[in-house]
Amino acid sequence: MAKTKKPSKKVKSIEKEYNWYKKKVDQMEEERSYDRTWDGKELLVKFKKMKLVLKTQLNYMKKTLGI
Repeated sequence: MAKTKKPSKKVKSIEKEYNWYKKKVDQMEEERSYDRTWDGKELLVKFKKMKLVLKTQLNYMKKTLGI
C-alpha cells in the first residue's frame, strides 16, 4: 500500500489564501458589469495577478513535495 504525503501547513495556508482571492475575483467580475471605474479595474487586475502568483507557487510546492 502506497503512502500519500500529507500537505504541509504552508501549502494549506496558501490554498486558503488562493481560494479567497479566487472567490473575490469572481465576485468582482460580477460587479464589473455595473462598476466600470478605473479604480475597480485596477483592483481587479491586482487581485488577478496575486491569484496567479499564488497558483504558481502552490503548483510548484505540490510538485516539489510530491503531493
